[in-house]
Amino acid sequence: MPQVSRKPLPKNVEEKIFSVFFKSLARLSNPSDIQKFIFDLLGPVEQTMLAKRLAIAILLAKGYRYETIKEVLRVSQETIARVNLSLNYGGEGYGIVVKKALRDEKLNEIFEKIEDATIAILPMSSVKKSLIRERKETRKPKTALG
Repeated sequence: MPQVSRKPLPKNVEEKIFSVFFKSLARLSNPSDIQKFIFDLLGPVEQTMLAKRLAIAILLAKGYRYETIKEVLRVSQETIARVNLSLNYGGEGYGIVVKKALRDEKLNEIFEKIEDATIAILPMSSVKKSLIRERKETRKPKTALG
């Protein structure tokens, strides 16, 4: 687990470095840049820990049971409970990110339905067969995560 120095920072220094840190994160809008930054900033265990916590929050918001989450993500019941506590009674951070993730997922589902409907009304032709084959190849099978 990461360790922090026992010597506390002066309050004004701490506020300044957090301000710079959060503004730096806000400036990253490209997923590739965010990935590079996170991989440079955090060790592999920290990366996995944070990714699992977010996955737990999303799965809880989607109604998954503790046992399912525990099995799929290989996390403890205590970790799930802590995330659930933060999600329901903590700050707004998890809620903001989870709502955006679920909204993006719903938008993708809507676009897939529009594509399916568009393909369905086309007369059967080599173009339609090609589109159907392409859709099958690009759609990822649903996993236990949704």
